[in-house]
Amino acid sequence: MATLLKNKSRLLVSTFIFLSCVSGIAKAPAVAQNAAASLRLVDIVKFYSGLPHQERALQLLQQQVEARHPELLQADSVATNVWRNSNTLSGHSDILSQIPAANRTGPDPLQLALNAARVRSAAPLDITVLPSGGSESPNQVMITITEGGALDDSIAGLRYRFDIQRQNDQWEIQRAGRQIRCQAGRGHQDFSVENCL
Repeated sequence: MATLLKNKSRLLVSTFIFLSCVSGIAKAPAVAQNAAASLRLVDIVKFYSGLPHQERALQLLQQQVEARHPELLQADSVATNVWRNSNTLSGHSDILSQIPAANRTGPDPLQLALNAARVRSAAPLDITVLPSGGSESPNQVMITITEGGALDDSIAGLRYRFDIQRQNDQWEIQRAGRQIRCQAGRGHQDFSVENCL
């Protein structure tokens, strides 16, 4: 029973992540947008009863997410941590306390994240913004900023992740974490909280 519940939770998390970000990945053709309403994950969680056709649909969504954006299913992703209701982002150094309280709120979530990450102006950046709560007017944004280039003789890259929610007309950083990747021969080559040599 515990295994079934664990697998069910994994599938529900996966579909939550996939459907939450699909509107930010690609827009469906106008004809498809006018078709029947799309699945709502909240409804899946409420009414899912483990029927074979429901299991198959969730498995299809799982495969699509793993094929297109496997990072969304990582144990240290923002969405996974929000699902777990963690105060901090698992697998990250917690940097929320390093961000002054006055700098945690503002009108633009991306600018909040960039300021909190203190990215260098010349550094190559990879930024992913995943809105949820509606693509026209999202109320939550998950932002990942990956900074590359040789940051120093031991660190090759930094990855920041932010969970930012709208509070009325302002946005507020709820969770913030950082990971590092080492230069070749100086430690781990994957993003981690471990220090480089």
